[in-house]
Amino acid sequence: MKKTVCWVLVLCLSWFGVAAAETTVTNQTLPRFQMDEMVVTAGRDVERIINVPANVTVISAEDIEKSTATTITDLLAAEGGLVRRGFLGNDKKAGVDIRGMGETSVSSVLVLVDGVRINPADMAGPDFSSLALDQVERIEILRGSGSVLYGNGAVGGVINIITRPEGGPPGGMVRLERGRYGAEKATVQARGTAGDFRFAVLGNYACEDGYRENGDLTNRNLDARAAWDIGTRLTLSGEMRYHRDHYGFPGPLTESQFEEDPRQSLDDTGSDGDTEEEAYVAGLDGFFGAYGDLSVKFTARERENRWVMLRSPGEIRERSRDLNLKHRLEHDFTGWLQSELIAGIDYREADYHQVTSFAVKPYDLDSAGWYALEKITLFDHWIIQAGYRRTDFTYDVRKTDAGETWHSNDVTLGIVRRFSCGDFLSGSLFANYATSFRVPDVDELGFATDDIRPQDGEHRDAGVKLRFRNRAELMLTWFDTRIEDEIWFDAFNYINTNYDHPTRRTGLETSFRLFLPAALRCWGSHTYTKARFEGIDYKVPTVPRHKLVLGLNWAPLEWLEVGATYDRVGSRPQGGDPTVGSRYKDMPSYEVVNCKVTARYEPYNLKVFVALTNLFNEHYYSLSYYDNVYPSPGLGARLGLEWRI
Repeated sequence: MKKTVCWVLVLCLSWFGVAAAETTVTNQTLPRFQMDEMVVTAGRDVERIINVPANVTVISAEDIEKSTATTITDLLAAEGGLVRRGFLGNDKKAGVDIRGMGETSVSSVLVLVDGVRINPADMAGPDFSSLALDQVERIEILRGSGSVLYGNGAVGGVINIITRPEGGPPGGMVRLERGRYGAEKATVQARGTAGDFRFAVLGNYACEDGYRENGDLTNRNLDARAAWDIGTRLTLSGEMRYHRDHYGFPGPLTESQFEEDPRQSLDDTGSDGDTEEEAYVAGLDGFFGAYGDLSVKFTARERENRWVMLRSPGEIRERSRDLNLKHRLEHDFTGWLQSELIAGIDYREADYHQVTSFAVKPYDLDSAGWYALEKITLFDHWIIQAGYRRTDFTYDVRKTDAGETWHSNDVTLGIVRRFSCGDFLSGSLFANYATSFRVPDVDELGFATDDIRPQDGEHRDAGVKLRFRNRAELMLTWFDTRIEDEIWFDAFNYINTNYDHPTRRTGLETSFRLFLPAALRCWGSHTYTKARFEGIDYKVPTVPRHKLVLGLNWAPLEWLEVGATYDRVGSRPQGGDPTVGSRYKDMPSYEVVNCKVTARYEPYNLKVFVALTNLFNEHYYSLSYYDNVYPSPGLGARLGLEWRI
């Protein structure tokens, strides 16, 4: 709490400094506001956040540059309402929850890379370690259902990681990093343009011993892409991504062992695993004026994951193919009435094969869906949108007659009212209703009751987005999510099934940004989430009621910048059976402070930075099952040197 009070005092003093300052924004570079950001995730096409009937956040390239994060999950954990959970204390086997989805968030929060899902067919969750932070241009976060536009699994929200584009002036970058726990990282990047041809290549190697015994992680990533403009109407593009890693399994500790030494591991067998993944993307974009814009993208991905845990081996082989087609058509009818129609088709097929010492899971999975979203703008103040998706999902167990086909029909309806009160205040009011759909993953199907079925959700959102001159921004969003037949794992009976009672999540999301004199920016968020069951007095496991984030960036000199973030996650029930709340104590709240100092020497295009994570060396854990805890890292330090050509 002392750290919380300190942050509140800093923000209060900064606010009073605004009132006392004689300098005005007109003499400074205008700040970058969230509401002015352009996003593609919320409507599957470019639009401003202020026009979206949902709570959307953009982590821009500038934000990434200024952030204290050293990994993608570090970056996401500093956002309002996003709760990180991990088994290994790094990006491997880590997940990010949105709006209290709990322990199934790895399947109920959809993660995209350049608009294409990377969630696997099982419950391993999207592998954030397969992307380096250096590859990321921006990240867009849509809170709430995205099922109409993205289909299965877009329940709690959608995270779209947009990678750095090809092209630009010829040049490159070299970055070297070294830090605590044996951390080392090297990154090389090159890009350029030759006539109508653009390219970019990025590769990196990273390794660390890890905070805990047998918590090592070694990563190799390569991303190569190119694009060719054929006249002014067509663009062809291609990309290849390669990832390989090796990681250790430190395993859980009891509460007493955690208090004794959180860095220890009780596994003396050297449990470990490795992953190899390749992805190939081919795209075509056409711009046909009055006939609209067409986008076609084909993605082929292969993943192999092998592990040995407590001397018991396992292996996963997954091969998936995605085809995404989208057409966008705009029309201005009278000057006060504009129409925008976005329609598309998504098709995905996956061959999945898992072998362990106690089970074999061979599945063929197919998903086909079409969607349409119509947006109408009236008098440049009212925006009304309505959308529909139909999805057919089929799974078959190879060499048997077992299988199932499910269908979903999802809708969304939203409204936005923009307003302006002179130069002092502007913004928008919004409301939205949507449904969601999630089918069981292959891990859930492998050990399931005979009547396991998909879950259906209803989502309601309402909020306001406010901008006060060029000084401050405030966003408030109320949400209510009700899910029928939510899928869960009954550990006592070792079987996956559906809850007998509906689950309900209601809450309030608040975020702000303050742009102060002397190049000082403060920002923060608070999220309140009440996740419970209807008709029974149990809480949804692993969901905190409160999450608070505060941050600041300060550039006291033209060549020097300081950044700091404070993240507080409240207490929450342990994972597992929801009755665990009455048998085991809640996981305690924790507070983490990160900071970063960056110095630039422009004549030689050099940058040096020092990043400190968990500055006060807090001993905490983000995940626990039945009093078995998975410790998170203590104080970390990293020194980096970057040279741009």
